[in-house]
Amino acid sequence: MMPTNELSHEEKTGSAIDRKTFIRNSGAGLAAIAAGGLFGATTPATANASSGAISSNGMFTDKVVLITGATSGIGEAAAREFAKEGAKVFFCGRRENLGEKVERDIREAGGEAMYMRADIREEAQVKAFVEACKETYGRIDIAFNNAGIEGPSGGFQDLEMDGTMGYYDLIKTNIDGVMYSMRHEIPIMREQGEGVIVNVGSMLSHRGSSAWGAYAASKHAVIGLTKSAASANAGHGIRVLSLSPGGTRTELLRRFMGGGSLDNAGRNSPMGRLAEPEEVARIMMSMCLSQNLFLNGDDIKADGASSA
Repeated sequence: MMPTNELSHEEKTGSAIDRKTFIRNSGAGLAAIAAGGLFGATTPATANASSGAISSNGMFTDKVVLITGATSGIGEAAAREFAKEGAKVFFCGRRENLGEKVERDIREAGGEAMYMRADIREEAQVKAFVEACKETYGRIDIAFNNAGIEGPSGGFQDLEMDGTMGYYDLIKTNIDGVMYSMRHEIPIMREQGEGVIVNVGSMLSHRGSSAWGAYAASKHAVIGLTKSAASANAGHGIRVLSLSPGGTRTELLRRFMGGGSLDNAGRNSPMGRLAEPEEVARIMMSMCLSQNLFLNGDDIKADGASSA
């Protein structure tokens, strides 16, 4: 079961209620999924109508959540949302100033988080990051392999191959980074006899793109890696899934669109707006709930009916 939000026209456009406040309040839908004691308390979540704050249900209390690329965007939102629900969040990213800020914010809000700088393009750094999480907390219950870049645009004959955001950088980040992460997460989860891994795909995991063909190829590969890992590890109590977000209000999308404001982006989509990172994070969190034990090897689209 996924949390769903039916927005009126005024709520879509933000004219009647602040959009982020509305989305924060909708988090109660995820709390309802946890009824029955899954990952924690059963007390219903409550929303403060004046502030938009959600009281935590502790759905992920004491669960250890490892996240790559959590210094911005969906990864950052996931770190904050998991921490609200009682998880111990261990995350990485290359930008130390942002990573330290996210850690500080979570701790000041009463959550538990630890940032470690790691570059997922380098297997030795991924190994050190994953092992540090295990050494710190003793286990890894959920791994969200989120880090990724958009890489170069253009036809294949025109692609920049070298340098930052070149083709080789794209492959190292989006494909190798996911493979390295699972390569070191899976043995820990096998030893535990359980665990959930969620890899980040894209709408372009399911179709081609004349402008972003290299990115689409990298995200197709994420689906293949996910399905293969799920098949190989289902018998060890490990679920491996992928999440394919649609247009989401992130820095990556801003770069995709050439910079500038995203205020009008998504207006032609079925829901008339972009997703907020927190919405996508909550969908991913619902995939991790223990009542979904037979959800394995699947890709979940979170695109607001754009591919329907």
